[in-house]
Amino acid sequence: MKQEDFYKLSPALVAKVKALEGPILIFGAGGFIGINLLKSLLLYRKDVYGASHDYINSWRLLANKIPMANLINCDITEQQRVEDVIKEVKPKTIFNLAAYGAYSKQKEYHKIYATNFNSTTIIIEVLKKQGFSAYVHAGSSSEYGLNSAAPDENDTLIPNTHYSVSKVSTYYLMKYYGKVEELPVIHLRLYSAFGPWEEPDRLMPVLLAHARNGKLPQLVNPDISRDFIYITDICSAFIYAAHKLQKKHYGKAYNVGTGNKTTIKELVEIVRKKQGLKVKPSFNSMPNRVWDLTDWYGNITRIKKDLKWAPEISLAEGLNKSIQWQKDVDFDNALWNWTNRK
Repeated sequence: MKQEDFYKLSPALVAKVKALEGPILIFGAGGFIGINLLKSLLLYRKDVYGASHDYINSWRLLANKIPMANLINCDITEQQRVEDVIKEVKPKTIFNLAAYGAYSKQKEYHKIYATNFNSTTIIIEVLKKQGFSAYVHAGSSSEYGLNSAAPDENDTLIPNTHYSVSKVSTYYLMKYYGKVEELPVIHLRLYSAFGPWEEPDRLMPVLLAHARNGKLPQLVNPDISRDFIYITDICSAFIYAAHKLQKKHYGKAYNVGTGNKTTIKELVEIVRKKQGLKVKPSFNSMPNRVWDLTDWYGNITRIKKDLKWAPEISLAEGLNKSIQWQKDVDFDNALWNWTNRK
């Protein structure tokens, strides 16, 4: 496959992209979801800009050779810099995918709140001065915390980490801006995205890389479940949210997943069959993360009803695409893949 084929959108989705009021600004463009959304949008329009706190050294932006004309250096925790960027770009559609603390290696609590909550306040307060059409914020299914088994958006939020607390706080900020100040903002609670440019040391890339080489990695409790959603479906949800955004949606939260529960055991078995592996999995050979819960999957009734969005890529198809992508980019030997140097 050509690399651009991984980021192509359906004709119906392309029409929605072209209908968005521009310019378009993506905060967190150097992240996993950010790079995929940026690459998809740039296929269809030129007035798309990706902001990153250090785009010169961003491995994803470097590896993808994003045109410098479409990149902006911006530390979103610095108000003056945010003001300068928004004054320069004058964005009308904004996607905020910047986040810190989702990975176990990201532990600095002060940075978690500065990046996930404080910066959001800065961005929206600056945007208010110039006006904007749509602001779509990347929330997290982690907001449900201990209440993680198929919750709907009105269920109780019981955050169990600093990261989830910061995301819950940002949700209430979105709710305030949308319901009280009547600003065009919307909050998407994302489930377990996978696909091209995910961190190389995350479960899915590691599992697929090992499987392609006839092996299996160390694994956690087989009964832990997730709602795995392919990255292009995540990107389509952001596009739908910006395109469909009406006053009745302002300040609302929407779950973005498949609604399907897949255990680690089931996932590994699917991959084993795909790759014809004989090796048996070694479950419980690595410790669970402190926030891992047995049942963690979504309820996507509201987003289907309100925004008419639904995922299109099955888990099996997403795995096929991910395997093909790893082959195409020579994942095992790529300079940016730090797992091959361990």
